[in-house]
Amino acid sequence: MRAHSTAFGEAFARGDAAGVASGYAEDADIVRPNQPPIVGRAAIEAFYTQMFDGPLKGVVKGGALDRVRFVTPAVAVVDSSYTLDRDEPALHARGVSLTVREKREGRWLAVLSRSYRLPEATVSATKP
Repeated sequence: MRAHSTAFGEAFARGDAAGVASGYAEDADIVRPNQPPIVGRAAIEAFYTQMFDGPLKGVVKGGALDRVRFVTPAVAVVDSSYTLDRDEPALHARGVSLTVREKREGRWLAVLSRSYRLPEATVSATKP
């Protein structure tokens, strides 16, 4: 689980949409804040390509695995939290994600992922 999260974070930091998408199953689906569902690894890669060239350009993402629960030996539910930060144009947000990962051919791949931004008041209240 941690290796997948580390690889995702490193790919995100590079703006590498293919690297981000490689952690998803071919039939995965994701939902991101203010976006319709995105289905399939190719569509996920296209989504991140668009995001890294636009709204997420220059964004630094932090993250933590908050909880991993193994439903079966080959299925895990992962709760995580994240931050998105950029100075110009300003973006400072926090959120949470729920991801279902399945072990396929020896790799833990995300098959479903849902991310939610926390309300702005929560972000302001937790900033030092």
